[in-house]
Parts: sequence; structure tokens; C-alpha cells
Amino acid sequence: MTGQRWSLVSELAPHATLLDSAAPNLVLVQVDPGDSIRDVARLLAAADYYLVTVVGNDERELEDRRFKIYYLFSHPTDDLFVMVEYLLDRDAASYVSIHDLFAATDPFERELVDMLGLRPEGARVANVEPGSWLHAVYPRALYPLRRDATMAELRERVVWYAGGGEADEINRLSPRHMVTVPVGPIHAGIIESGQFLIDISGEAIEDLRLRLGYGHRGIERLFQSRMRLLDGWRLAEQVAGDSSFAHSLAYCRAVEALTDTVPPVAAEILRGLFLELERMHNHVADVAALAEDVGLDWLAAEFAVQREDLLRVNRQLAGHRYLRGVNRPGGVHHSGELDPDAGRRIDEISADFRRLADDMRSRSGFRKRAIGVGVLTTEEARHLGVTGLVARASGIERDSRLRHPIGVYADRGLLSAAPWSDWEPSSGEAAVGGAADDEAWRGDVYARFLIRVREVASSHAIVRHLLTRWAALPESDRRRLLVEPTVKPENNYTSAIGYSEGFRGDVVYWLMQDKMRGIFRCKVRDPSMLNWPALRRSVIPGPDPRRETMLADFPLINKSFNLSYCGNDL
Repeated sequence: MTGQRWSLVSELAPHATLLDSAAPNLVLVQVDPGDSIRDVARLLAAADYYLVTVVGNDERELEDRRFKIYYLFSHPTDDLFVMVEYLLDRDAASYVSIHDLFAATDPFERELVDMLGLRPEGARVANVEPGSWLHAVYPRALYPLRRDATMAELRERVVWYAGGGEADEINRLSPRHMVTVPVGPIHAGIIESGQFLIDISGEAIEDLRLRLGYGHRGIERLFQSRMRLLDGWRLAEQVAGDSSFAHSLAYCRAVEALTDTVPPVAAEILRGLFLELERMHNHVADVAALAEDVGLDWLAAEFAVQREDLLRVNRQLAGHRYLRGVNRPGGVHHSGELDPDAGRRIDEISADFRRLADDMRSRSGFRKRAIGVGVLTTEEARHLGVTGLVARASGIERDSRLRHPIGVYADRGLLSAAPWSDWEPSSGEAAVGGAADDEAWRGDVYARFLIRVREVASSHAIVRHLLTRWAALPESDRRRLLVEPTVKPENNYTSAIGYSEGFRGDVVYWLMQDKMRGIFRCKVRDPSMLNWPALRRSVIPGPDPRRETMLADFPLINKSFNLSYCGNDL
């Protein structure tokens, strides 16, 4: 047991029961009903731990005969997780909230009330109203993640329910001297459904109300009712289409943790390669979207060509433009052959992207539209518990590849080969051109642009390193890409986590094994779930007068975040 882990266990001992954990970087504790959860949360908050995910689970048919809530926390700098298993009172559907200590629990608490019927106690209950996660088209008290109703029964209730009340929120009176501008849920572009209700005074945005959930698909219920443990990757890669590889990889790693499976070295190299290629083509697409929103259409068109070229490279290397059908628990499904010309093409695309990004950054018109617009300060980002690219653009070094390295990211050679310091916020260096930039990490549209450009460069360096490692592998190792996991009955109703760093941030899967090789519960956490509240914070007024945001700037700010609707609307 490491010193950091031992110190943590000693501090938690008076408030929680230490449980066995097979993972060396995971401390698992259990707290009984009552205020013990707040004692544990205070300790973790004081040590700057941040919330990773929250899982509600209906375990009334299992040994403890009750609902449970699992909180997963991460140490801010070390490779250490803390899982807190919180037992609710038997036959109770309420819990003690820790929202005042970890504001990031807000979306999870809204999810818990609609999906499981679990509500926080005390003053917090007034802020977590039913219907904020599942809209009025669904009957109240549906609770689709409870296990006392079949899929057929849930479907019948939804079909026969005559929904109503949707217009109450949309058409509610705006505050005095303000006008509400509704945007969506159907948008002009080919994007998914989501609504922004923007309160404006003149041209300035005073408030933003987010209405998500229009694309709810019952993903987590499908995991436990339709998928087997070794087949769940098929559904995982459908959760968010632009992050198919990151999601399927996180799922596979959770299965591998449950089955004590170690993927072959060659498989891990390919996983790292494809994960970085997914990051590259998405960041290039997002920079194209920013260029289009500021009227630089010719630059947007050039970036779009580069993204298409990267998608074609994906198809040549993996057999699918969006890298689907590759990940499996235990490794990858792949021929073991890589196009030897792929490295050269990726080099050319990366160089062209860098040249165009330099051009875009040098334009004063773009800088005027992007600098100081949509600001999310470091303090606000830390308070809200944001993750991934949004956190890094606000000066918080939060990246699971660095903080919780697994697979190829545990290789020190990879860390030295990639220019990590070029894109870590603490460096103070600009993304392109190499010159210092005082505006780089102020958490605005410009900072999020710089982060994307830096990450394309870093991903390119990682790809080159991995291609070199691949070429050095013996032929026999290149053919050994998959080992068959052994599902262990002794692990029935035990859980594990799997994670990967997608282009938006860390994708996290919490997986509980059922008997008969099934899934009892699978909780999916896309980074967007933590980051949607940050979009609102970045546009509403703050104590600093420069934070005033004009209505015309909202599309650009929204594009700079580029959050996923479907990754949130599970």
C-alpha cells in the first residue's frame, strides 16, 4: 500500500468501512445511512479530490436489500481513485446530499430522481425537481432503472401515457425587462435535439436554461436487459458516435478489470493509436466549426478536407471511418496489418493543419471574436467539477492519460516522445507558433481553440511513436491481438471501472457483473454530463464586468465547448 493510499485509509477509517479492492489504484469504502457520507465527502473535498461519476443502483434483490449510491472520486495529481459505497436506509428512497461540497453532483442528482426515484433530503430537494431528466412525454414515477418492472411494462406505460406540460417551461414568463429566446430543440444544422432558453436584456445574455433529454434512448437499461458482459462493447460504441472508440475502450477496460484480463502488448498499441486518431479528427472538425462561425469559410473548408483525409486513414488502418468494431474485451479485432504509408499521410495532414491553425490564430478578426468571450475561470471550473478539454482550457490539468495512465500511456517512452508540455496549461506557451501568449489560459473561446490545436500536435507525436513501436514488434506479436476473458462466477455482483480519455475528456464506465455472464448495472459517464453546466456558467453574468455576453456570441461559445447531446441523454 502506497503512502498516499495508507494516509487516506487512515483518515477515512473513523467514518467508513474499508472493503477489499483488487485494483491497486482504488480505495473502496462503505458508509452506512446517515451523515457519514458527508464526513467522508468533507475529507475528500479538503484534499482537493474531484468527483468522477455517481451511480445509483437498485440492489433490493441482493444481499443488502436496499438502494445504493456509489461515488467515484479521483486524487487531483496521483493515480488514486476512491469509491464510496453509500447504503440508503432499507425501503427508503431518499439520501443525504453532498452537493454543497461537490457541485458536480447536480446532474447526477437530477438523473437519480427520474431514473430511480431517489431524492435528496433537506433543502436540496427543492432544487431537484422530477422531470428535469425525463421530460413530460414520459409518465412521472416511471423510474426505468428500478428492477421491479420489465422492459415490456415500461414500454406499455410510455405508449399509453398522454404527456403534457412541456410548454409550461418553454413559455413561462421571462423576468421583467427581459425576453426569452428559445433555440431548439430542432436546430438548423444536422445535430441532435437540445434546447437553449436564453434570457436577454437588450443584446446581453442574463441567463441560460438548458433543456436536454430529448434523445433519451434507455441505454443503461439496454445494457442490463439485452447485453451480455462480453458483448456490451457493441452498445458502448453506439453511445456517442463521434467517440465510438473511447466509449468501447472504456467498457472493455471495465470488463478486463472484472475478469483479470491483460490484453496483449500489440493490442494496447493499436488501442492507443486509434484513440489518438479519434482525438485528431474530432479536434480538426471542431476547429473547422469555429472558423465557420467567425466567417472564415475558406479555412473551414480546408479543415473539413483534412478531417475527411483523417477519416479515410481510419478506414485504411481499422476498417471503419469511425473506428467501430475494433475493441473487444481482451484486446482488439484486427488483421494485424497496418498500411505502411499511413504515417506519411498523417504527417502531411498534421503539418497542413498546423499551417492553417497558424493562419487562423494570426487573424485579428478571429482573436477579437474569441478572446475574452465565453470565459470559464479556473475557480468556476474547479467548483463545477468540469473535466477534459474544458478543464484544461481553464488552467486545470485534468487528463486521465497523465493522471491515471493505463495501456500505452503507462509507458515513460511515450510521455517523453509526445510534447505534453506544449499543451499543459501550466506551460504558459501558445499552441501555435511557440510564442508565449498572455491570453492562452483564461478559459475563453480562444483558450479552447488553442487546446484543440495543441492536442492535435500531441496526438500526432503519440501516433508517430506508436507506429514506430508497432514496426519494431516481432511478426508473431502483431498477430496476437486478443485473449479470451474468463468470466468468474465468484465476481458476481462485484463492480469495476473502466475509463479512457476521449477528445472531450474522460469517458467512464462503472460495470457490475450479474450471474450467468450478464450485466447487472452499467453506468455510462460521458464528459459532457459534467461540462454542460459549465456552458451556462460561461455565458451568464459574473462579478467581472467583462463577463457580459452578447446573444450573437452564443453560437461561437457553444461550438467552442462542442458538448454531446447523446452522451448526456442516455
